[in-house]
Amino acid sequence: MNDNELRQLIKSYPEKGQRAFYDKYFNYVYTIVFSYLKNCGRTEDVDECVGDVFAQCFLYFDKQETIEGDMKALAASIARRRAVDAYRKLVKHSGNISIEECEEELRSSEDVVETSETSELRQILYSKVKELGEPESTIIIHKYYYGRTSTEIGEIVSMSGDVVRVKCSRAIKKLREMLVKVGING
Repeated sequence: MNDNELRQLIKSYPEKGQRAFYDKYFNYVYTIVFSYLKNCGRTEDVDECVGDVFAQCFLYFDKQETIEGDMKALAASIARRRAVDAYRKLVKHSGNISIEECEEELRSSEDVVETSETSELRQILYSKVKELGEPESTIIIHKYYYGRTSTEIGEIVSMSGDVVRVKCSRAIKKLREMLVKVGING
């Protein structure tokens, strides 16, 4: 479900839309919150913060006449703010962590968001490569994941190097089209 479909669902059927938003972004939000709270909070603290993030998102949706912008960016922004607030609150009450550790932890957590997005993109890319079918998916995987030559791949898939090059070229073109359809421009 893309952002436009999700926006329409949230406005037309709020409960279904909120559930779809939650299902789509739960792992992403949880990863962000966990990265901030892993060293000072319990599982319950992480769960509570994740719940607060979605509650704030849903309140935002209810207040808006039209929902604009990137839904993932909205979830990430609210998750970071809520996680930082929860982190500060937990550190203040525990008294066991120094200010320097707090600052370092908050700075390093930004990398987790980027890592999470990169991981998600890799999963999407890999699933689209698999959708190409055989032998194209095997050719693409061996060429771009393992760095094999067309001749080496030809031996694996029982084809000549020239045929592998043609199939690879066509598969890349098809893969680009598939990625554009899911909103990834390459």
